[in-house]
Amino acid sequence: MTKRIFALLVGVDRYLATSPLEGCRNDVRAVADFLRVRARGAERPDIRLLENEQATRAAVTAGLTEHLGQARRGDTALFWFSGHGSRAKVPEELWHLEPTGTMQTLICHDSRHGDVADLWDKELSLLLGGISATGCHVVVVADSCHSFGVTRGTVRSVRPLADAPRIESLLPALRRATALPPVEHVVLAACASNESAVETWADGQAHGLFSWSLLSAMRRLGPSATYRELLTAARCDVERYAHQQVPKLEPVTPGIADQPFLGGRISPPAAGMRMRRVKDEWEVDAGSCHGLSIGPDNDDVRVAVPGLELREARVARVHPERSVVHPLGWEPDDDIQYPVVVSRVPTPAVTVGVDGEHSSTGDQVLAALATMGPGGGPSPHVRTVDGHEGRTPELLIDVREADRVRIRDREGAALCDEMTDIRRDGGRRVAAALEHLARVRRVRALVNPVSALVDAVSVELVDAHPGELSAPSDRPPLRPNRGGAVHLRYRQEQGRWVPPTVFVRLRNDSDRPLYYVLLNITEKHRVHAGLFPGAHVAPGCVGAALYGRPVELRLPVGRPVEESATTQDWLVLLAAEKEFSSSPFELPAVDEAWPGRTRAPLAVTGLLGRLGLAAVHRDAGATEDSACDWLTLAVPVVTEVPAARSAERRSSR
Repeated sequence: MTKRIFALLVGVDRYLATSPLEGCRNDVRAVADFLRVRARGAERPDIRLLENEQATRAAVTAGLTEHLGQARRGDTALFWFSGHGSRAKVPEELWHLEPTGTMQTLICHDSRHGDVADLWDKELSLLLGGISATGCHVVVVADSCHSFGVTRGTVRSVRPLADAPRIESLLPALRRATALPPVEHVVLAACASNESAVETWADGQAHGLFSWSLLSAMRRLGPSATYRELLTAARCDVERYAHQQVPKLEPVTPGIADQPFLGGRISPPAAGMRMRRVKDEWEVDAGSCHGLSIGPDNDDVRVAVPGLELREARVARVHPERSVVHPLGWEPDDDIQYPVVVSRVPTPAVTVGVDGEHSSTGDQVLAALATMGPGGGPSPHVRTVDGHEGRTPELLIDVREADRVRIRDREGAALCDEMTDIRRDGGRRVAAALEHLARVRRVRALVNPVSALVDAVSVELVDAHPGELSAPSDRPPLRPNRGGAVHLRYRQEQGRWVPPTVFVRLRNDSDRPLYYVLLNITEKHRVHAGLFPGAHVAPGCVGAALYGRPVELRLPVGRPVEESATTQDWLVLLAAEKEFSSSPFELPAVDEAWPGRTRAPLAVTGLLGRLGLAAVHRDAGATEDSACDWLTLAVPVVTEVPAARSAERRSSR
């Protein structure tokens, strides 16, 4: 018997009793397209799509019981919700089900209209318990505010309920429950229960940032990627745009979270992409459901035939399962199917806006950006936007005080030290810092949407024991937490704080040698390859950062080592079938970025070197080497100084 996938996809942009959203319907339609194209098996996935007016509370609960309730042992049941979330007090009659006194809710189309209640997290748990009791594999994806606990910038949140709902408005089975059934399932949530999920503009339309990021990770990481790996990859995308939204995974302990997505019944991406003639056009067998995208600014995306000469084709139109391409400067043979790899990806300019009433200071910075480019033209790294575009910029120039600038992200977090005396250089220091931050963001955003290396490349962090000088080959790696980051902590030794140390292993599980470079992106927005500047790793072998020596992770120089202090690094692994130069990716810290400093690499080799040159320097003068397959992986690493009591408890164990 063919194992089946049952999916209930709920996207609500329009509500009867609360503010509208924009990207929820786009989210679930993209998920439906992905499942239809990528699900394995003789049968197509059984999808029930509830959009806007269809997504009433009654319809959602019926979809959970009737549609997902069809799943049996070996099947997979997926519930994906994109819409508003909120919180509410627990009715007195159900106090025993929630010790915090507050429960998270999903807002259906008719919730809070008349006597219609939200869908409570405890109701959802009850319904999921009935589904999982059959032995099927249950997955929940919640892209709403306060979503961690419900077993986007527009914010997907509405005000909490001041009063608890009437007990009669809830499911009868919940009213009778003395306890909730154990539910063996995976939850991928857009954010923590006290955070907000935001919407963004991606692929030419509005989406939930988490839904878009998770789908992107599913497309490029392939069928063997686990929930834990997908969550980590999605967090990498989310954190490029939202500082205060951290996706969460449940459960975080080893087990079901380490299974492949949907039980592994997703077909591989078109890793062995081929270009062939179909009627009057050339096309490749990969499309939007495999991760190919032209980008919001019609970026020049290309594929190429590996070989001694560079033979490329530009992606002209993207369909869900295929893409139309135009060969550039060569005539393919109509009778040949050509293997191709991605040779150019989108590198859109980062958007910048002004926030504050001192327009003269902001105008100076904008004027500097307008002349920072080649030949005195506008900066190629950033694009200025205003409020009329209806989108929140990625970087904000905070000019609330005259002749004083702070650069913040869209959520208000400061990205570098405050800059003063703007008039002295006409805003060029601020403009240089903005360009620098944009370059670093593009390094983190450099991904190959379709690669055959998705299952072959990995980065592992391993605890270094005190006094240990060389990396162990078989010690299990550290697992990321439910937010997708590897957490490291200072420890107390003889009354002083000692920074954590780890070993970093780079694994090649492919059948061919691969060339690796490991970049470290620091909190000061420095990008360097000092940990692993570049070397081949043989098939089936493991490389080690710093030639196997321990890697020390510490707070930035000048920051006091005190309780609760934190810093975050990003370890970005670049891997390719051919050698490439790491020099295009190297960038100093943001406070060392000055107008006129080019840091142009002296020698650029390989496809990834060219991509780095395009992303970081916007330079088209790279050598025309042949194309090859390539991949990038990013791992967030958070280093913190624990509270003294926590440190004492750990040291006493």
